[in-house]
Amino acid sequence: MILLATLTAVLLYLDRVCISTAGNTVAQNLGITKQQLDEVLGAFFLTYALGQLPAGWLGDRFGARWTLGLYIFLWSLATGLLAFARTLSAVLILRLACGLFEAGAYPLAASIVRRWVPARWRGTASACIAVGGRLGGAIAPILTIQLMLAWTYGNEWSNLPSDARAGLDSWRPVMGLYGLAGVIGAVIFVLLFRDWPHQHPAVNAAELALIRGSEPLYQSTTAPSEWPPVVAMICSFPMWMNCAVQFSANLGWGFLVTKFPQYLEEAFQSSQQQQGWMQSLPLAAGIIGLFLGGLFTDTLTRRFGPRWGRSLAMSASRLFVVASLAAVPFAGSAWTATLLLAVVGLATDLGTPAVWAFGQDVGGRFVGSAVGWANMWGNFGVAVSPAFFGWIAASSATGTGWNQAFAACAVVNLIAAVAALGVNASRPLVPAVQT
Repeated sequence: MILLATLTAVLLYLDRVCISTAGNTVAQNLGITKQQLDEVLGAFFLTYALGQLPAGWLGDRFGARWTLGLYIFLWSLATGLLAFARTLSAVLILRLACGLFEAGAYPLAASIVRRWVPARWRGTASACIAVGGRLGGAIAPILTIQLMLAWTYGNEWSNLPSDARAGLDSWRPVMGLYGLAGVIGAVIFVLLFRDWPHQHPAVNAAELALIRGSEPLYQSTTAPSEWPPVVAMICSFPMWMNCAVQFSANLGWGFLVTKFPQYLEEAFQSSQQQQGWMQSLPLAAGIIGLFLGGLFTDTLTRRFGPRWGRSLAMSASRLFVVASLAAVPFAGSAWTATLLLAVVGLATDLGTPAVWAFGQDVGGRFVGSAVGWANMWGNFGVAVSPAFFGWIAASSATGTGWNQAFAACAVVNLIAAVAALGVNASRPLVPAVQT
């Protein structure tokens, strides 16, 4: 079940990243500016953030099997239809749709972990799923470029004659192929997945006892009249502290996937080829951080209980980020700065499993809603990250803007490290319902 959720995360990031990888070709083919395309791609995160809570509630209400299967189908359909987009407006609508439907992935994956994994191993299981997303993001650029080259028989579109439309259209069959793969993936998911362990024919009594641990044997899904516990989440101090941690984490991580190449070019005059390799290093380090973070928070939880097992893991990860960001302005070379930012990537994802596990611990039958609520605020951090770093970097007339941006982000993460101490995973949002 966790493997199915992990493969879903691979599809998620494959469809999310592919259009930006083909951005230059898309802009040329549609006759639009790169700025217009960037605005369209940025709009993805608006519907992605706003769709988190509704998606989580739908999963709580109807279960992940059909809900997540439908979400995979719909975001894959939106990706596949990009192959037929001829205008900027069409691409905008399809990317907004893709963001809205991809919003269901992680809240519903969290509910899968909640129902299928014992509490003491939820951090590790969450890390495995998050690694799927990172792998999809790492595979997407390479696979997309190779498929586009295969469509043009190994020729870059820029080397083809100006009237050779096949080169400019090389991104279209790739989008269609990804869409088809996602539709097939949705069917496989629905066929193999079950919402509860006791519903799966391959689960025996001993496995069921292991999975549920000391928790109720069956927990009912949300009653038809129940809505997401918005009031409970708004009134929950630990929930807001968790949201603050996610916002700060994504603020720094957003720099790695958006403004990092610009920083390398302006601060060190790095070539584009160097930028590609340097940008991949922090993202690869994040995969290591996820695995370590899952083991870290689960070990702390088994030793100190959920109250400090989640809280300390979040706080420690923020402190590592603060130390690394504070050291970046003193880097004497591009590679030194890259290694320090790789530590930022590793430390950021070191706290991710604890953030996910917190929502699974306190959410109960509303786990999708709880994770979706916090993930919404986290994605607001990604959305403002480019503007945050870009504005501070451009505001300095002395050429030290990037240093000031790193310092400001370090302060935000220091505040989050303190906020993490207020996270309490031992208090459920709402009372459990047992049937």
